[in-house]
Amino acid sequence: MKAHLKGSHYVAAIIAGIVGNIFFSAGWSLLGVTLFFGLFAAIFGGSIESIIGQFTDPAAISGFFSSAGGIAAGLTVGFSIAALVLVGLGVLFSGLILKGGKVRKPWATTWLSVLISALLSVPLFFVWLAIANNTNGAPIALVVVLGTAVVGILIWLWMTWAHRGYASEFAGASASATATATAKIAPADAPAEVEAAPVAEAPVAAAPVAKAPAAKTTAAKPPAAKKTPPASS
Repeated sequence: MKAHLKGSHYVAAIIAGIVGNIFFSAGWSLLGVTLFFGLFAAIFGGSIESIIGQFTDPAAISGFFSSAGGIAAGLTVGFSIAALVLVGLGVLFSGLILKGGKVRKPWATTWLSVLISALLSVPLFFVWLAIANNTNGAPIALVVVLGTAVVGILIWLWMTWAHRGYASEFAGASASATATATAKIAPADAPAEVEAAPVAEAPVAAAPVAKAPAAKTTAAKPPAAKKTPPASS
């Protein structure tokens, strides 16, 4: 049974969808436009130079095209680096936001989300143009930003929901986190029980018993018999 998403998961997915998709789409679009014009200049630059050379002095325009080619190459490299930085920031911000919201597999969710966004970028560009044309001249930039944010929210919510995992996995993770938190808090809250060391009892010396002095018994002497003188005859 799949687990249910929490409120923090929804909030993280929405914020990551807005921020991550805007940065990623901006970098992805810039990279596509830069590579398109760079390849166009590399492929058709020589042909354009030869066509123009038929109507003017080739030596006069060779220096111009040489300088223009160097400038185009520098701009292509510079814009390509800027586009890759925007793409990287979109991925980084999305992953960190999802991780902060405790979303399961935040980086896998981010990569799948940006992949879907990249695949939808070309058809969505024509959708934004159609919306701008049918809204009485609404600024195309505003339509693109709002549309990109809405699409980002939907894609990131979808991928967050797809990676939500099983309920048993969330229960096990919650029980483990609770046990860990309890183990960290318990020693600080509960006083440690100090086992008292056994105290050796000193032997109690028996108090000397005073002996009562033996009473002297004096035997009563019989009274002395009186001697009577013999009678005279």
